[in-house]
Amino acid sequence: MSNRRPALAQSHALAFLVRLVVSAAVLWFAVGWVSPGNPWNTFGRAVLVSIVLSIAYYVTLAKFLWFLVLPWIVYVAIWLFVVMSAYGIGFLRALLVALALAVLSWLVSELFGVRTFRSE
Repeated sequence: MSNRRPALAQSHALAFLVRLVVSAAVLWFAVGWVSPGNPWNTFGRAVLVSIVLSIAYYVTLAKFLWFLVLPWIVYVAIWLFVVMSAYGIGFLRALLVALALAVLSWLVSELFGVRTFRSE
C-alpha cells in the first residue's frame, strides 16, 4: 500500500500540470482569436492567469456553492478584472474571450478528453 502513494501523488501532480498547460493554451488561443497581435498575449502570462483564475474559483466558493448566485457574481467580477488587466483589453473583448474560452474548452474536452480548469 505504501508503494502506491508516491505513484498516486505523482499521477495527481501530472494531471494538474497537464490541465494547467491545456488551460493556458486554450486561454492563449482565445485571447489571440479575440485580440490578434496583442503584445501581452504570451503563453507564460496565460499560465499565470490560469493559476490566478483557478485560485479565485475556489476562494469565491463558486466551485462548492454553485447553486448560489453571489459566489458566481463575485467570480465573474474577478475573472473580468484579471483578464482585462492582464491583457489590456476592454469589457466587451473580455466577454468575447469568455465566449471563445467556452467554445475552445468544449472542443478540447470533446477531442482530447481533457477538461480545462474553466470547463468544470
